[in-house]
Amino acid sequence: MGVPGGMIRLLQGRAGLFAALLAFALLVAWGWVGFIGSDDWTYAIGAYGWLENFPYVGEHGTIRYPITIPIALSLLTLGEHEFAVVLPSLLYMVGFLALAWVSVKRAGDGLLAFGALAALITSPLLVVQSSIASVDIVEMFFLFASVNLFWRCVEDGPDAKRLFFAGGLAGLAFLTRETAIFIALFYAIYFAIGYRFHRKHYLWITAGFLAVWAVEVIYLWIMTGDPLYRITIALNHDSSIDRTIDLAGNVILHPAIDPLLVLLANQEFMALFFMAIPLGGWLCFSRSIEPRLQRFARIVAMLGLVWFVTAGAAQKLLPLNPRYFMITCASACILTGIALAVLWQRERKQWTIALVTAFLLGTNLLGIYVENKDSMFGEHTLAKIARERPDSIIYTDPMTRYRADMLLRWEKAQPRILPEPPKPGALYLYNPKWAAHANFMMAENQIAAFQPKPEWERLSSAEPSPPLITNLIEATGLSAMIPGGIWKKLRYRHPPVSLYKVR
Repeated sequence: MGVPGGMIRLLQGRAGLFAALLAFALLVAWGWVGFIGSDDWTYAIGAYGWLENFPYVGEHGTIRYPITIPIALSLLTLGEHEFAVVLPSLLYMVGFLALAWVSVKRAGDGLLAFGALAALITSPLLVVQSSIASVDIVEMFFLFASVNLFWRCVEDGPDAKRLFFAGGLAGLAFLTRETAIFIALFYAIYFAIGYRFHRKHYLWITAGFLAVWAVEVIYLWIMTGDPLYRITIALNHDSSIDRTIDLAGNVILHPAIDPLLVLLANQEFMALFFMAIPLGGWLCFSRSIEPRLQRFARIVAMLGLVWFVTAGAAQKLLPLNPRYFMITCASACILTGIALAVLWQRERKQWTIALVTAFLLGTNLLGIYVENKDSMFGEHTLAKIARERPDSIIYTDPMTRYRADMLLRWEKAQPRILPEPPKPGALYLYNPKWAAHANFMMAENQIAAFQPKPEWERLSSAEPSPPLITNLIEATGLSAMIPGGIWKKLRYRHPPVSLYKVR
């Protein structure tokens, strides 16, 4: 292939890790989303709870201490702004990437570790979520760290301390989010078959998990009188999940296959699973793979498979959001990167392997590029106008005001932004994404009061620029070949937002 041997040797060492982390930082900056006024709003509220009402308990979401406490420390240290809220999740992801590199290098070698990193750091899901305050990343970090300790016991023999800490890390993941209990199925499978060591050693994992959970149980018992307070509110906060309404999956056909369609048809994964399924199967079952590496691959594959099955089956609890399959995605990236690196090392059809790798990385970059980074365009525009007009009262619709609340807090503009029909002479920000439709903040009979009138003076208007590639697709007429729902997501990121003077 003509790739310098010195470059290959360089990438096999720590230089490869640092180069990958630098590339990842650049990709996160390129794909930056920031504050989206969704779950990250909840985590920010939880962080302020610790800063303003210590000791703090919280409600659903705000009670997720492994993410809210680091955000609180970040706000306290760096100041109150968007980056301070995102930073803890980004650091958790960097920790996960470093752990993945160490694990793969221990199971194989440095080139395999770099291959796994290359797939991980270009994954659209991982890159984009790293620019958001994401509990999925925190959960994944702790669970992968737990499984890594388990794998070391598989290779080196059972060690009570390692297994106890593996359980403790799973416990921290469970404190982060209740879905981490899915890891119990992973460990239960290996316990049932007595994999590599006696079943009694697996009890150390349970002990570590219970030890960590006991700390939270005692704390909540003291603070609320209900030791299972977090579990109670988690099970009762929302019982209205409807996957036909929450179209986070690009293609929705039937509950039995919808989770698989998310993996195969969403831009968060691009071509990953079309490669990961055959390459991962080869890595796990081919007799030509070195046994130690194969055992590692099988454990990673089992983790990803268990997570896919459990998250996909929880249809009454979880919407079909791609981020709920993050652990499956990361497992697939690791397996795919390792498999491509192994095939490269065998020096057979290296041009073919290079082209396949380039296709994977190229489509990943395309997935990052087309990701909608402007879902909060109206709210960010409102915060910007509030900053530029420090003495002005600005009216807007209730939902835009609600979703922009944290942004306005950071601008110290909350009292000046009113969620009411505008008065004569006032400034009004019209955000049709929310003002043109009924929502839980605005009833159908209120819509007319928030629509612009012909006599109002429009002072400015703005909308996000579509990616260049969508303009090219539209100009060539190829947009007609793309399903309408997908094309709408690609082309129309956010409707125009306008600032009016009410006459």
